[in-house]
Amino acid sequence: MERDNLNFGNFMNDEFYMDLALRAAWRYQALTLPNPAVGCVLLDRGGRVLDIGAHKKAGFLHAEANAVFAALCDLDANFAQDFACEYARKFGVKFQNLESLKSALLQPSFTYDFILNRHGGLLRGACAYVTLEPCAHRGKTPSCAELLAELGLSRVVIGTRDTNAQAAGGAEILRRGGIEVKFDVCHAAAAELVEPFYLARKGGFCFIKINATLNGSVHGRIGSEKQRAFVHELRSVCDYIGVGGQTVRADRPTLDVRAAKFDEISALVGRADMLTLDACVAPQNLKLRTPNVWIHSRRALSDFDASIPLFGVEERKVEVSQSLPAGAKITMIEAGASSFDEFAQFASHALIFYSAQMREAGNFRANAALQPLFISSAGDPHLEANEFYGWFKILK
Repeated sequence: MERDNLNFGNFMNDEFYMDLALRAAWRYQALTLPNPAVGCVLLDRGGRVLDIGAHKKAGFLHAEANAVFAALCDLDANFAQDFACEYARKFGVKFQNLESLKSALLQPSFTYDFILNRHGGLLRGACAYVTLEPCAHRGKTPSCAELLAELGLSRVVIGTRDTNAQAAGGAEILRRGGIEVKFDVCHAAAAELVEPFYLARKGGFCFIKINATLNGSVHGRIGSEKQRAFVHELRSVCDYIGVGGQTVRADRPTLDVRAAKFDEISALVGRADMLTLDACVAPQNLKLRTPNVWIHSRRALSDFDASIPLFGVEERKVEVSQSLPAGAKITMIEAGASSFDEFAQFASHALIFYSAQMREAGNFRANAALQPLFISSAGDPHLEANEFYGWFKILK
């Protein structure tokens, strides 16, 4: 997330800054699974917003580190230049400009170590607003709580506690580092943000996705290439894509991830002698998973035309049943015009994309009560200017 040049001093309260962090995190909801979506706003000691960061993809920098890294790049040109040189030397990757450097998906351990060794005390006395308690765990990425403590922040404001036993305990690390910690600012909203993560860990997170025009038409191709790439990126974190049997027969879909293109990856420029970009940066994390397919139908698998493209995708399992596949942790259901109610029994959330156009075609039909959780705004990196989307909770 690019830095907002904001300097509100004492005019804004903790809730205002936490709301900025929440909105940043919602832009990457579900893309971070099996990690939680997290946002972070970093203020200097004078109350000026240095950066608004978010966790973007599992295996890469967490929200706190993204905000810290971007802030240090802006505060010290030598920090950014030296990092880019050392990163190119180690991984063979060059960056087009400062903005591409700040938005790239960076190798986490190298980046954390560089921050700790080269921060120069520039963030001493700063304040961080984080939607979820900074992690204490050292896994694929180092502990964010230890990072903030080493930087010498004066205050960390937290939306909700981390109840995941593996990562909890960050607040105590911060307090031992002399940092003031405040919990439960915008707690309800922060808990809503992290709910999909906990659902995925416990019994499974299932959501319905719909693409529609402003007047509710869902027929035909709707949405830009950017929106399509976003949807395919979401597919890549799912165990299963759910779809109705009628949609399979009528639309003959592929339901793969061929259009997935994380914007941050495209900012990198590899050397000419490199075979693939994926070989440059954490290849085990950049390989996009092909989701299995669950067809909701009373018919048997043998009743479907085997030439339908979804059946020809390699390394994929296709199941046909009237219930969610056993063991599914993350499922995105791609609903048709009349299947929302049918699928709502399985899903907790809905993701609805809208394109600013009208179309004389059948509208999607549903009888459902939804609670809006997040509505995207202009400038969302996943969409064109004439598009927006919303995350909703399905009330039952």
